[in-house]
Amino acid sequence: MRFLLIFLLFTSVIVYGQKNDTIVHTNGNILTGEIKRLDYGIITYKMEGMGSIDFQTTKVKTIISKKKFEIKLTNGLNYFGSIDSSNDGRKVKILLTNTTKTIDIDDITELYPIKNNFWLRMSGNLNLGFNFSKGSGINSFTSSGNIDYRKKNSYYSLNWNNNFTAQKDSLLSSKTDVNFVIIHYIKNNWSLYSQTGMNKASEMGLSLRLFQSFAGLYDIVYNSKNRLNSAIGISGNREWSNDSSLSANNLEAFLSLNYKMYKYISPKIDITTDFTIFPSLSNYGRLRIEYGINSSYELFRNFIIGLNYYYSFDSKPIDILASKEDWGISTTIGYSFH
Repeated sequence: MRFLLIFLLFTSVIVYGQKNDTIVHTNGNILTGEIKRLDYGIITYKMEGMGSIDFQTTKVKTIISKKKFEIKLTNGLNYFGSIDSSNDGRKVKILLTNTTKTIDIDDITELYPIKNNFWLRMSGNLNLGFNFSKGSGINSFTSSGNIDYRKKNSYYSLNWNNNFTAQKDSLLSSKTDVNFVIIHYIKNNWSLYSQTGMNKASEMGLSLRLFQSFAGLYDIVYNSKNRLNSAIGISGNREWSNDSSLSANNLEAFLSLNYKMYKYISPKIDITTDFTIFPSLSNYGRLRIEYGINSSYELFRNFIIGLNYYYSFDSKPIDILASKEDWGISTTIGYSFH
């Protein structure tokens, strides 16, 4: 019995020790617990008796852990290894199979334990907006959101945005966008990009557009506060007009520029803007443009208010009598999880 108790105690110490990651704060404090993730300039850390806490990576002097991590750097390189301290300023050593790399902590854009929980790799937000004018009887409703998931060398994102405008029992206009994006990191800031989705825009005579796009994506800037990338590729779609009397297949090139500015320490601020042009390869002279900007500000923990704007242009809409452009502004309130 004594031998069994000693064995269990010894085993529990080993298991507990395996969960211990050490972070040395810039003020000299030593924190012991478990690293959940590092992204968007924030490290999420679970401490015994305190639960999970978030703090900026600029407050970290060094990290020590024997666990295996996936580590993405600002220069686009990915490493897989454990982490040890360095005596050279705010740096860490990445312990790889056959070598050791010394890097600045500020150069780490993402860090995830390889055996991390599925839910800890997810983030996103859910938003709702409603406006009503008694004088005109016009009301508008907006719902939007995104769910993001990161895993080894890949990023997945589901995004949606619905805008409806109605007067009494009549639907005046509607616009819906749903996109599923897959980004697979290659090396040196390059990634493979795939987007599958659907669009509806009654103002522009579009009942439905189903599309599939493929591109190469390059991160121009990717650090703890900003991400700027550009993508160039090809997209195929099928469109139906509002009355379904017209349909067409299209092949387009596309060029996009995307910027994201974030501050994920309270109060959280997130501003994302996307600009994409679609010159047609199958319908000479046709050009489509999509632009959007979404911003959010944290009111209190995880609850946000947002201001969103979109603009769409089509030089040759499928319905020749429809408008060539559509735009809208909405305010929302929502919940974010990260």
